[in-house]
Amino acid sequence: MAIVLLAYAILKSIKYSSVERDCSYKLEAFDFHYKKEVDSPNILMLGNSLIKFGAWDSLLQRKDVINRGISGDKLSCICNRLGYLKNTTAKICFIEGGINDFPTNDIEALFGYYKQIVAFWKAEGKIPVINLILYVSPKALGKDMDMNKSIFQLNNLLKAFATQEKIDCIDMNQQLADNGKFLLKDEYTPDGIHLTGAAYGLWAKEINKILKKKQL
Repeated sequence: MAIVLLAYAILKSIKYSSVERDCSYKLEAFDFHYKKEVDSPNILMLGNSLIKFGAWDSLLQRKDVINRGISGDKLSCICNRLGYLKNTTAKICFIEGGINDFPTNDIEALFGYYKQIVAFWKAEGKIPVINLILYVSPKALGKDMDMNKSIFQLNNLLKAFATQEKIDCIDMNQQLADNGKFLLKDEYTPDGIHLTGAAYGLWAKEINKILKKKQL
C-alpha cells in the first residue's frame, strides 16, 4: 500500500507546463482501447508507430499480447490515455515513446513523462519495462544529427532511473545502431525512423528474455 501511495504522489507532483500537449486523436484512436483483443492478456505494448506496426503475437509467439500503439503519439499524449488502460488484466507493460517529441531542448520534461508512466503502472500493480529511444538515421535527419545527441542524453536519464526504480529497460541501440556515431543502421530501417522485420525480430528476442526472467 505504501508503494502505491508513493507512486500516486509522484504522479500528482510532476508538472509539465514547459511542453505543449497536442493530442488531437480521432475517435477510433481512443476506441481501440476498449476492444477486447485476447481473453486473458498478460502483455501490453504501449507506444507510438514502432509499437503499432509490430506483429507482436507473431513476434513473441504468444496469444496474450495487446497492442496499444498509436502512430505519431507523443509522450504527453501517452500520459493522457493512461486512464483508458486502467484495470487492464495485463501483468507487464513495455513502454516505448519519445521520438515524436523531438527536436526539443526540454529533456527534463520528457523524462518527467516517463516517470509519470512508470508511476502509473506501479500504482496499478503492473511491471513496467522501459524501451530506450532509438536513434534515427540520416535518411530521416539529413545532416542535422543534434537530435540523436538529445536522445542519448534522455536515454542516460532513463537508464539511471530504471536502475533506481529496479525496473528493466531494453536498449536496442546496442544492436540496431552504430553507437560510435549515434546512428540507426540503414539495414534496420526503411526510412530512418521505422523498423524492418529483422529489427523487430531482434527486439522481440530482448522482450522474451525479460518475459522469461519474470516467468510470464
